[in-house]
Amino acid sequence: MDHLTLPLGVETAAVKPGEAYVSDTPVLREHRGTQPDLYLCWNTIPLAAAAIDVVVFLHGFSQESGNMVLSEKVGRSGLDLSGRARPTLALLPRGNWIRHYYYDFPALLGGGLDRLVVYGLEVFTAARSADAKGAAETLVLDRLILATHSGGGMPAVDALAGAERAPDELYVFDGLYGRDPSLGDPLEGIETVDRWLADRFAAEPGRPGALRVVYFERQTGEFTRAVGERIKRRIAAADPALVPELARRYKIEISGVLHGRIAQRCLPELLARSDTEFDWRS
Repeated sequence: MDHLTLPLGVETAAVKPGEAYVSDTPVLREHRGTQPDLYLCWNTIPLAAAAIDVVVFLHGFSQESGNMVLSEKVGRSGLDLSGRARPTLALLPRGNWIRHYYYDFPALLGGGLDRLVVYGLEVFTAARSADAKGAAETLVLDRLILATHSGGGMPAVDALAGAERAPDELYVFDGLYGRDPSLGDPLEGIETVDRWLADRFAAEPGRPGALRVVYFERQTGEFTRAVGERIKRRIAAADPALVPELARRYKIEISGVLHGRIAQRCLPELLARSDTEFDWRS
């Protein structure tokens, strides 16, 4: 992809915060829907930076069906990096329109999440190298954050199952609907979350992680409560000295805002601090 697709603003020693929409993303070629199919945004990235964090956000369903434009989901995603101190690139891929208002993310299965992250880093690195003298020639991934809302929740679990590089932080906004009971176990995938939790807790406290699930009981309660039970078990087995900190970064909680506003309300605060406490009165 031509680096001119990304409109970078370069200061003396850093790329300024910005955003861009790009079309015909190779990783997303099998997804049906409108173009552009990938949104990127970034905060201040020092030219000398050789590693940055990446956020991937998976959107939910759309009443616009196959005519959904990606900006609809960007506006509700909460991908606001203004409170984040670490240099970060965020990616919001357009899902695959199935039928009616349903979307999924088959391109991110079986390592597709890894390929999307690599692609995003390559595109940004190429643009930075072309537009900024003295910039590091390569950018590698430091921390990976996976966030999702509504109908993107279970696809995120499935993408997690096949990812070579698992996220350090996972944020789910009323998206753990579980599986159709008529097709099998409604809790299929809980083992994926549990394995990921085991790896994350094994890395604590040297490389801290987070799992925050904000939900409503009516539709996503069963799977979310199952996740909560796994979290409790891991925390109970942890070093007692770490428990207060872990309990702030790994938790489930009922939303204090409407379903459609959860990501927009919560994600900016989580990107600033994974242990944030939401004040639902504001």
